[in-house]
Amino acid sequence: MSRRATAALLLLTGLTCTPAQAETAADCAAFWRGVAAEQRALPGLGVAPDEAETLAAAFEALPEAGPVATDRIAGYRLLYRGLIAGDRQSTDLFSRIAERCDALLPRP
Repeated sequence: MSRRATAALLLLTGLTCTPAQAETAADCAAFWRGVAAEQRALPGLGVAPDEAETLAAAFEALPEAGPVATDRIAGYRLLYRGLIAGDRQSTDLFSRIAERCDALLPRP
């Protein structure tokens, strides 16, 4: 199942997260909001922000997620730019964050 399908399933089922995951879910929403914003800002990449926006919405929809960590979006945009530029540290950090976020989504 693709991330988009998993995110849609999460939205439809209304699954909850634990209080310990609430901050992480809000951070994951900010992470994917930052990626989507950067993808919109750089249309030459040829990557539509649709999947990132769907993932952000899935994390925002978690009942215990709380508000998006909007203060972190700019940093995640910068991280994504580093990934695009091929910076190894940015790429590694991006992968670790994405994996942590993926772990919050239900498995098919």
